[in-house]
Amino acid sequence: MRAVIFAVLIACASQTSAQQAAVADQIAKPVNTINGHVPPGILAPLDDVRVMIDTIDADGNRLVVMQGIRRAGTRVGIHVHEYGGHTCVLSGAITDFVEGQGAMRFPAGTCYYMPPDTPMTAANLGTEDAVLIDTFILPPGSPTITILEPGYPGYKE
Repeated sequence: MRAVIFAVLIACASQTSAQQAAVADQIAKPVNTINGHVPPGILAPLDDVRVMIDTIDADGNRLVVMQGIRRAGTRVGIHVHEYGGHTCVLSGAITDFVEGQGAMRFPAGTCYYMPPDTPMTAANLGTEDAVLIDTFILPPGSPTITILEPGYPGYKE
């Protein structure tokens, strides 16, 4: 967890020290709300996850593309992506909850950006399962996701 906090502070070097401290404090603590509310949906990992590619690109960055199914009524635990990422919805729909932003719904055929170092969660609030593709570009050895919400697989105190 300390490595994540350190990376957040480096990534936020252009912010004021008060902003940096607020981000580090938020990531250092367990998180169970986005914008002051517990997001809807049952905590559950993606099903049928398939790594489509996990390689080092010509610039020395790690490129990871994964496909998975977000079952109807479920959501991922609140988390951050240290280097951001993208999700494309192939079928169904996903509602994205991002700290500091309003909830946004993304139907099949749309993609959305996941900003770096920002608490978020994504839920399938519909009745149809959603098929997703996630794409991440990050340094080798860096995790694609850091879970902040207790009770979700992968959460570390």
